[in-house]
Amino acid sequence: MKFEHTITVEAPIDAVRTFFEDVPAVAACVPGVEDTTAVEPDTYEGRLRIRVGPLAFTIAGRAHVEQDADGTWRMKGEGRDGRIGAGVSAALEARLREVSPSTTEVQATADLQFSGRLGELGQPLIRRKADAMLEEFTENLQQRFRSA
Repeated sequence: MKFEHTITVEAPIDAVRTFFEDVPAVAACVPGVEDTTAVEPDTYEGRLRIRVGPLAFTIAGRAHVEQDADGTWRMKGEGRDGRIGAGVSAALEARLREVSPSTTEVQATADLQFSGRLGELGQPLIRRKADAMLEEFTENLQQRFRSA
């Protein structure tokens, strides 16, 4: 399942770029993420608690993050909830674009693959949950810069 979103942040591009370099800080803006820990350079482990429809999951996994010279961030990861047999693999990308000296646009794309019980829920339900999570992430990100 593919997602594409654009987020506008009221902050200079250099501040947003610096923020995105702090992976645990970015993860803290994602609703349900907990215990993000660096285990190797650019590799992190963590958990995501999420409720989709009638099912609640705690997906534990690992992700590798890299930044290109042009400032594009890429993250590949996968995780599972062994309790109910659900899994997800993700490839995410974020590109920053300066809209004005005080405004940055984050163009985010994601390609997610679901397995097990999570894959059985159906795309409309998963898409609604993903959109709600992105809205909350956007608000958390914007709040981070408002309070900075």
